[in-house]
Amino acid sequence: MGASISETNFRTDQENWRVRLRMGDPRGQVLGAGVLLGDGLVLTCAHVIRIAGTDDHQPFVIVEFPGSGGGDPAGLRATVVPKHWVPRADDHSGDLALLQLAGPPPVTSHAILHRLPTIWNRRVHFAGYPSRITGGKWAEALIKGPGGPGDEWVQIDPVTEADTLMRRFSGAGVVDNRTGRVIGIVVSKLDSEREGAHYRHGYMIPTGTIVKHLDLVRERFVSGRPPVPATLTADPATLAAGPATLAAGPNARDGALDGGLDGGLDGGPDGGLNGRPGRAAARTTSPGSPGSPGSPAHPGLTDETPPRTPRPSPDRGFARWLTRWLAGEEDLADVEITFVRDEDQDAALALRTTLTLADRERSPRTSIAASCPDDTGTAPRAGSLDLAVDVSGKTPAQIAQEIAEGMALDGPGLLPMPARIAADALPLTTVARGVDDALQPLETVELLHTLVRRGGRLLLVFRQLESPALDRTYELLLDPARPQRWLERVGRRIGALARTEELARELRRRAATCVTPLPPVPRYAPDLELKAARLEADPRQGTTGFLVKLSYVERTAETALLEAEAAHRVLTRQLACHQDLRGLLDGHQARLAAHGITEAAASLHQVAQQLLTGGPCELRVAEAAVDRFVQEARKALATRTEGDT
Repeated sequence: MGASISETNFRTDQENWRVRLRMGDPRGQVLGAGVLLGDGLVLTCAHVIRIAGTDDHQPFVIVEFPGSGGGDPAGLRATVVPKHWVPRADDHSGDLALLQLAGPPPVTSHAILHRLPTIWNRRVHFAGYPSRITGGKWAEALIKGPGGPGDEWVQIDPVTEADTLMRRFSGAGVVDNRTGRVIGIVVSKLDSEREGAHYRHGYMIPTGTIVKHLDLVRERFVSGRPPVPATLTADPATLAAGPATLAAGPNARDGALDGGLDGGLDGGPDGGLNGRPGRAAARTTSPGSPGSPGSPAHPGLTDETPPRTPRPSPDRGFARWLTRWLAGEEDLADVEITFVRDEDQDAALALRTTLTLADRERSPRTSIAASCPDDTGTAPRAGSLDLAVDVSGKTPAQIAQEIAEGMALDGPGLLPMPARIAADALPLTTVARGVDDALQPLETVELLHTLVRRGGRLLLVFRQLESPALDRTYELLLDPARPQRWLERVGRRIGALARTEELARELRRRAATCVTPLPPVPRYAPDLELKAARLEADPRQGTTGFLVKLSYVERTAETALLEAEAAHRVLTRQLACHQDLRGLLDGHQARLAAHGITEAAASLHQVAQQLLTGGPCELRVAEAAVDRFVQEARKALATRTEGDT
C-alpha cells in the first residue's frame, strides 16, 4: 500500500502544532482552536476572534500551546496579519484569519496544509477545546463531500456519538488519518432534528479554499499538487469575466453553425474533418454589435484598413458540455472523450476556463448562491474537478508521478508508482489533455485506464482526430454500444433544441404585438436533425472517425441550444416587463379613480397607455412614460390625502 500511516493508528501526541485561543487575558474565555504554521503564524476561523455584532476582530488574542509540555502557561499574544482577515460573507464564504504571534512559540514543529481531493468516507481527526475540558477533546469524522451553505466547505460526519462536534472546535486542524497530513480546519457544526431523529454533522474549510483566500499560506505553507496545472488554467482577466464571458447573448454569425456542421460531417474524402470545419461553437456577438446579423459594418474600417484578428472567446457549447460532465449529469458517461485541436483557440480557452472555474482553489466563484447566478450552465461548481493533467510530451512515469501527487500517494512506499496507483488510486474526477501527444501514448492510455478501474471518472481530451491512442482508448475504455448510446444522446439534445426553438418562436409571435425590438430566434434544429439522420445511416459507426463526428455535432447542438435558451429568456423577460408596466399603469389609474382625481395625470396616462396598447413599443420608452405618470399620480394622491385630513 502507498499510504504512510495506518488509517486507525496515528500519533496525536506529535501534533503539537495545535493551539487554543483565548480572549486577551490568560484567564479569558476560550474562543476556539487554531493551527500553528511556520514563522509564528496561526491559522483559525474569522468568527472565532470576531467581535460580536460586528465584522471586526479582537485587537489581540492569547494563543496557548496545549502540546508544549511545559511551555509558557500564559501563552503568547497574537494579532491579525494585515490583509489576512476574511470575515464570513452572507454566502458563508471566507471565515478565515491569519494571526502573528508576538514571540517565538514554545514548540519546534509546525503544520503544513496539504491539498487532498474530497473523498467520500475518508476518515479524519481533530481536537477542539470545549468549556471545562482544559486538555481538549479529540474526535473522528468521515468526509462526505462538498456541502454546507457555500461551495467552499466540505461536510464531515462524526464517526460515533462521542465524536460529536461541540462549541469551540472551530479553527481546529483536520488531519487525514491515512497520510497524517493537515487538510483543512473545522468551521461549523450543525445539530438538527427531523421526525424524531437527531442529526449531527460538521463542516471543514479545505486547504484549497484556505489558500484561495490567504496569500501567505498559499505562498509558504501548502504542499501537494494543485488540482489544475498552470498549462490548463485561464488567466485572471478571463476569470474575472467568468460566467459572463461564457454566457454571452444569442445571435451567432449567419451560417457559422451550419459551416461547422457541414465541415464536420462532410469534409474530407473519408467523411472526416478537414481544414477548420467541425467547430462546435460559433463565435457569438452581442445584439446589434459589429458582426451580428443586421448590424452595420465596423466603424472606422475602410478598404485600406486590415481587419483586426479577433481574440479567442470561450466556446460556450463546449463549456456547457464540460460543465455537464463535471456535474455528473445522468446522460453523460463516466468515461468520455472529446477533441480540442491546437488551431481551435475558442475550444482551448473554454477548456482552460471551465477547468479553472471547477477548481476550488482558483475559481473566483464562491457560492452557488452568488448574487449573479449563472443561468446558462456554462460555469461549473467550484470543487467539481479533482484532478487535471496535461500529458503532452510526458512519459508514463512522469504522468504517474503527477497523478500520485494529486492523490496524496507520493509518500514512501515499496511499490513502483504505476503499481501503487493501480492498487490505491482514489475514485476521482479527472481530465487528461493531450493523450495522443504523450511520449508513449499507448502506455499512457493503459495508465489512465487504472483510474477508471478504481472507480474514477475520466475525460480524455485529444488534440488530433486520428491517433493510435484514440484507437486504443476506443478498444479499452469505450464499450461497443457506446456509439449508439452517444448518437441517442445527441438526438435527445437536438430534440430539446427543437422544443426550445419552437417555444421561443411562440413567445416571439406574442411579443411582436407589443414589444420592439425583439431578439432573433435561431432555427438550427432542422439542419441538426438532418445531420443526426445521416449519422444514423453512417456505415463507419464502428470507427473512431465516427466518434469524432459525434463529438463535434454534440457540441454544435449544445451551442445552438444555448442560443435558443438565451432568446427564450430575453423574450420571457420582455413580455413580463410589458405586463408589469401595464399593471403599474392600471393600478395607479384605479387609485386615482377611487379618489375621483383621474384628471390629475390624464395626459401622462394617455401617453403611457398609447405606448403600451397602441402596438409594438420600446420598453425603455414605455417604462419612462409609465414612471412619469406614476410620479405625478403619487403626488396627486398625496395632496388629496393631506386635504382630506
